[in-house]
Amino acid sequence: MSNEEKQQDTQEAPVTPWNLAIYYRRIFPSHIYCKWLAYGEPAACPQFSQREFSFTLENDVYRRYLSFSNHIEFEKELIKMCPEKIDIGAVYSAKPKDHKMLSTAQFYPIERELVFDIDMTDYDDVRFCCRGADICSKCWTLMRFAMQIIDRVLHEDFGFEHRLWIYSGRRGVHCWVSDQTARELQSSTRQAIVEHITVINAGKDSSKRVTLYTPLHPSLQHAREIILTEFDGYACLEQDFLGDDQRIERFLRLVPDDNILFYIFKLTERWAAFKQHTDGMINSVTATNKFRKAAYTTLIDEIMFEYCYPRLDANVTKGMNHLLKSPFSIHPKTGRVSIPIASDALPYFDPCKEGSVPKLSELCQQVEQLPKQNEDIENGKTNIKQKDFNQTALKPFIDIFSRFVQRSQTSKQDETLAKSDFNTMLSGEI
Repeated sequence: MSNEEKQQDTQEAPVTPWNLAIYYRRIFPSHIYCKWLAYGEPAACPQFSQREFSFTLENDVYRRYLSFSNHIEFEKELIKMCPEKIDIGAVYSAKPKDHKMLSTAQFYPIERELVFDIDMTDYDDVRFCCRGADICSKCWTLMRFAMQIIDRVLHEDFGFEHRLWIYSGRRGVHCWVSDQTARELQSSTRQAIVEHITVINAGKDSSKRVTLYTPLHPSLQHAREIILTEFDGYACLEQDFLGDDQRIERFLRLVPDDNILFYIFKLTERWAAFKQHTDGMINSVTATNKFRKAAYTTLIDEIMFEYCYPRLDANVTKGMNHLLKSPFSIHPKTGRVSIPIASDALPYFDPCKEGSVPKLSELCQQVEQLPKQNEDIENGKTNIKQKDFNQTALKPFIDIFSRFVQRSQTSKQDETLAKSDFNTMLSGEI
């Protein structure tokens, strides 16, 4: 296949064996990546060599329980296998590639980042612009709410410092908490953290899934403030959540029976009229009906949380042996790279904006246009001496990742060494 034919094929398909080969050989930041998963230890340390990886290959061939002795072996197999997707699992008591020879008493997870998976499909009952895997700027507000709320909880409620947010490449986000205390948590504690965050209960068909009490817990008060900043614009304008009879019917399942709502929902400014009505009910209900007054006291907040509060996949967080898609993996359906999101960009990041997320085909075209100055010919084979990511659209995101790795793995005593090491990582030298 000629270069012209290869480029034409790349444009037609988001992911091809040809552009994956270029990506892993010349762009994927394997040296920084392996340093992250080694946590400051030599690359052959148990944190890396006993880490489970999973590769999804062409034609949906799924290879689990992969492990690599060091970063060199990882890089070699990555280039050889060219996975369409990479998933990361736990650090085990032994090398995952040997698991078939070991009993359950000999092979078990001992360490794993505290991870969170937020998927837009879990919001399908409360977003009206898209469904399933589709997303747009209108509904992406939900992911921005989730990232801000969960990030604040992890930092302020639990004291975790090293939180890496990743766009999945299609319809959701992931969070990796890399503090040592977080990595060593048992499943029961992970479950307790999920329960601390969770507000929405029961299934999608339940009429009312949020129940709040006054005064609000400080953590929920912070969440309320985050949602409140955009709720009216998001719900009323972007989603028009009271825009037709079906949406109104869903909304009314959350509200105590009240005949006056029939007249309220004939108005154009339905949400504003409903809030005014609710305030009136709180102020006018007599002391003899305290239960009804209490129901209205938290009603507005319960509705906002119902439509906008984070929805977690608890099993991903609590299960030590659960896999999660890797940073800098490629999404096989969209061709987008799973990129880090800067902590100060959580309220603003929008993957739907043109050029906000690098695509595999674009990155490959960028490096193919570069001179071959970073290659040596040795024994008839081309050897890459230096990665080319610094000259692609992926560079800003690798900078974010590099800074995260630096912060999470160095102490104040190592600042001088860390600065030198950080500059080496950014240079792309292997």
